[in-house]
Amino acid sequence: MGIFNRSRSTGAGSDIKGTEARKQFYWVEEHKGENLLWRLPHNVMWNDNVVVREDEYGIFFRDGKAMQVFDRPDRYALTTQNIAGLQAISAALVGVKQIGEFYWAQKREFRGNFGTSEPLSFRDADFGVVRLRVFGQFAYKIADPMLLITQFVGTKGMTKSEEIIGWLKDQIVMIINDTLGELKTHKQMGVLDMPAYLTEIEQMCVAKLESETSNYGLAITKFSGLNINLPEEVQQAIDKRGAMSALGVNYMQYQSGRAIEDIGRGAAQGGGEGAGFATLGAGMGAGMGMGHVMGQSMGGGGGAPAAFGAPPQQQEAPAQASGVACVKCGQQIQPGTKFCPHCGSPQVQETRKCGSCGASVQKGMKFCPECGGPMQQGPKKCSKCGEELAPGTKFCANCGTPAE
Repeated sequence: MGIFNRSRSTGAGSDIKGTEARKQFYWVEEHKGENLLWRLPHNVMWNDNVVVREDEYGIFFRDGKAMQVFDRPDRYALTTQNIAGLQAISAALVGVKQIGEFYWAQKREFRGNFGTSEPLSFRDADFGVVRLRVFGQFAYKIADPMLLITQFVGTKGMTKSEEIIGWLKDQIVMIINDTLGELKTHKQMGVLDMPAYLTEIEQMCVAKLESETSNYGLAITKFSGLNINLPEEVQQAIDKRGAMSALGVNYMQYQSGRAIEDIGRGAAQGGGEGAGFATLGAGMGAGMGMGHVMGQSMGGGGGAPAAFGAPPQQQEAPAQASGVACVKCGQQIQPGTKFCPHCGSPQVQETRKCGSCGASVQKGMKFCPECGGPMQQGPKKCSKCGEELAPGTKFCANCGTPAE
């Protein structure tokens, strides 16, 4: 709050009976700061002098309303010559009579920051009810000093700049909340669409605030730096959704992949969960095995992957029921596995065609897994003429005898 300066001087109207030399008051420049207005700490008297500078308004206040605004720089003596409303009571006034209050208000434009003290609830089609925090900057100024004093001082009893600015920030948050709801209703705006609407939100808020604040003598001239923050969990969900979309996987597959990544990281650091799996003989081989199971789930086969952390025997049971031997360690693994989950060895195997159905059969198998036919070591020959028969041939091309 500013301070006032007093200096003895002979004011205009000193010829009125009972008057004496009056004091001169003004708002000390270095104490203005960010204050919208300042009230002289005591009531002014008849014929007191007040100084109004170029960047100020002077307002004379009496009986709950502003009676006179001094908007030109000058020194004014508080008499009926400058305040017409005092004419009716001037005859009864004496030199020591207190006639009212005096305020100064700044003309310049101010800038400030605003933000939501409590999150705003927003119902989103994708994420449900989301709690948003909104921050930004705004510029404001006094548009009508008479309305400002009448509404805030006379009606609301606010005399401090902080109270008026606090009221203004509350109006901004209320208008922003209303604007977000309007855009959601009329344009189906969701939380993911808000960055594209920031300029429109600012413009709509300035237009709405004009009608809200003009009745109180204030004007919002600009909005800038509007920032709408989503809760941390919603931001994480958006990141996961983007990753799943890029990888072409669902939520369970994405979580399984993250679990494998954490296992590998722990193993590389020599501790944590990775060390536990290494003790069980899994290591990188276990990661490859889990990756294959997840791949089957992504392709629609083999059902959902086994739950992370299930007992090893429960995870290996399906492989033992219809498995093949690892080319290096001999452990049972699922057919088609490219790396052994027990030793990590690549499963590169030679194949040959079945003589009966033509299916590719792993070298060393005695019977075809497709038709059950025996896998002969050499080419199949005709039982009548001894001619070699091509795989899948049903009749001998030399004598026409049916192939056995």
